[in-house]
Formats: sequence, structure tokens, C-alpha cells
Amino acid sequence: MIKQKQKINADFIKNSLSPLDFYRYELPTAPLKKAGWNDGGLCPFHSDNKPGSFRVNLTTGAYKCFACASAGGDVVAFTMALYAVNFGDAMNKLANEWGLL
Repeated sequence: MIKQKQKINADFIKNSLSPLDFYRYELPTAPLKKAGWNDGGLCPFHSDNKPGSFRVNLTTGAYKCFACASAGGDVVAFTMALYAVNFGDAMNKLANEWGLL
């Protein structure tokens, strides 16, 4: 019997990943300490020099840069923006790297 691949969707990815673990991995120098919104360090999406403008939510996985209006979303959107990949590639990247397949 051939095992069928599990269908991965965005909700499965977001519910399976710990936002704290995800952002600690992606933003190793950010001072992540508590549930809810945290200072995410300098924004990885533009030439940021103002600490505190980039925030991540360790409860929901959301992120937002208040300096560059284009940056904001969830862990899937963060992966898409950081690695310049499309939605499907971001889903595959997250599923593979975090052992969700």
C-alpha cells in the first residue's frame, strides 16, 4: 500500500509551528522574551536603523514593521517575503524545514 502524502495547508502550518521557535530561528539576535508582541530587532525587509519598529507576536505568529508599510502578516507571509518565494514554495519550505510532512 502506498502512503498518500498529507495535504499541507496554511492553517496546518501556522497551527503546527511555535511562533517563538520560528522567530528565534529566523531572527536569532532579536530580544524575544514574552507572549504577545515583542521587539523583533531590526526589520529584515529594508535598511532599518531604528530598533523597535519591527515587532513579532509570539502568540499568533504575526509580524509587522511600522517603518516599511509593506511588511506584515503571518509566518507564511514572513517566509515568502524573507526568502522571496511564492506561497507554494513558502509552504513547502516551512513543511520541510520544520518536519511537518
